[in-house]
Amino acid sequence: MDLSFTAPGPGFWELEAGHHGRRPLSGFIAAAYKRGFEDGIAAMLANYGLPLARVRFEFVHGCTYVRPVGVGEGDKPGPTPPKPIMKLFVRLHPVMRRRNRAAAQAWHDKRWRADVDRWFDHDREQVSAANLRYQAIDVQRLDDAALVAHVAELLAHFETQARLNLQHHGGDIIPIGDYLAHCARWGIAPADASALLRGSSPATIASALLLAPVARALATAAVRPTSIEAVRSLDPDARRGVDEWLARHAWRVMTTDDIDRPTLAERPELQLAALLAAAAGPTEAPEPPDTASVRVRVPPPEQALFDELLAEARYGLRQRDDVVGTRWNWSAGLLRRAVVAAGDRLASRGLLQHAEHGVELSPDEIGPLLLSGVGPDAGTVAARATFRDLVGAAGAPASIGEPEAPPPLDVLPRPMARATAALMTMLEVDMTSATTDALQGTGIGTACYKGIARVVTSADDALDRLQPGDVLIAHFTGPSYNSILPILGALVVETGGPMCHAAIVAREFGLPAIIGATGATTHVPDGALVEVDPIAGVVRIAT
Repeated sequence: MDLSFTAPGPGFWELEAGHHGRRPLSGFIAAAYKRGFEDGIAAMLANYGLPLARVRFEFVHGCTYVRPVGVGEGDKPGPTPPKPIMKLFVRLHPVMRRRNRAAAQAWHDKRWRADVDRWFDHDREQVSAANLRYQAIDVQRLDDAALVAHVAELLAHFETQARLNLQHHGGDIIPIGDYLAHCARWGIAPADASALLRGSSPATIASALLLAPVARALATAAVRPTSIEAVRSLDPDARRGVDEWLARHAWRVMTTDDIDRPTLAERPELQLAALLAAAAGPTEAPEPPDTASVRVRVPPPEQALFDELLAEARYGLRQRDDVVGTRWNWSAGLLRRAVVAAGDRLASRGLLQHAEHGVELSPDEIGPLLLSGVGPDAGTVAARATFRDLVGAAGAPASIGEPEAPPPLDVLPRPMARATAALMTMLEVDMTSATTDALQGTGIGTACYKGIARVVTSADDALDRLQPGDVLIAHFTGPSYNSILPILGALVVETGGPMCHAAIVAREFGLPAIIGATGATTHVPDGALVEVDPIAGVVRIAT
């Protein structure tokens, strides 16, 4: 079986692994994921006046690779024109002129605030209400035709939410990236600059705060509960906290933005573990850090600008985890519930080998197969699942193709150049691993920690085996990991930078962490005693 990775077109392609790792997307969601990604990003680029027309999104063995495409650029890249030609192009091309006007207006209006305000003032509750309505539908009671229609409706809902999630992503990318870009100019490292954002992401610890009544009840419980019902029975406040937490978090995908892994609702034992972990979790949001030690490194004439940029970055960060959790992870989890229900019926009829194989079907296969038995046979569908497992185990390369030089910023008009610098800075500190050393990366925190390494591949695996005080070592983390963070002693992830999810949650929960330690899951033995040193940015294995 050929598992070589060839670029899906000319140019340089980077693996988009921050949301589902290096595993191929499941067949059912792939096309909707691609459309939502491309359409959402294109809208965000236009809204903030960036010189990119779109970001191409293509599959190689089901793994997702992306390549930015500039305004006026075809799918086949060519040599960068001389600067005088570039300057004329960006000022005379009709699209570029519109983009620069959009960039200037975005900076003048602080357009990211409109994205953030729209989310918290309107979209958040509207999307939550829609998800709760879908969640209230008992998929087991639907007949086959109704279930097929329900699956189609949820797929459309997921695609819409994925697109809107990315379309309004500028609400956090632009102000945070602008702040980090200016800090870089002042000689302030991304880790130091991002540390000042602690306390600005309430959604990161929202799950823990929702369970604060549970934490208080557990603290005074005479006997440690051994079931969810026992936790609910501790007192009325605990009961309300558990019920609200399950209603808003149980049906979210847990370890990926795909639909091929269980939700918390499907693993009652994990629900109990997460509830018991609430006893160690925060019961209030952390206080913002003191900015003085970083601010003093800014030239005095620009310190007022630093204050303004930091305030805007903190404003934007409010939505970062919240939007993806509600729009993407929740709608994907509800879609998974319906697809697996269809898969369960097909498996009971001998048309699939396993209910989980429903996610391997394409959207145009699931209806005919369920309604009339027409479609791929069970062995063919099982082979798709096996192939995805093989590709995931092999590990997709981080990039394919020949690197391309980024366009020079000094040819762009100032508003567009500033927006471009913000985006490029954010992508660099958000997505790029810090090092190729398996035991070294970007440190988060100020204190060393020693504990037992727990090398995991998914959140459900982690909750099965984690003990209080363990060091979680994972490829990456997403919002689904938040419920287990209170029981950790420290955190190590292979991918990301100072603004990735793992870095954000480490700051919000006060966990020592190493970010971007590429290959840590294969170089650190499971069960080994390790020291996490965020000051030096290293993981040491005890001998």
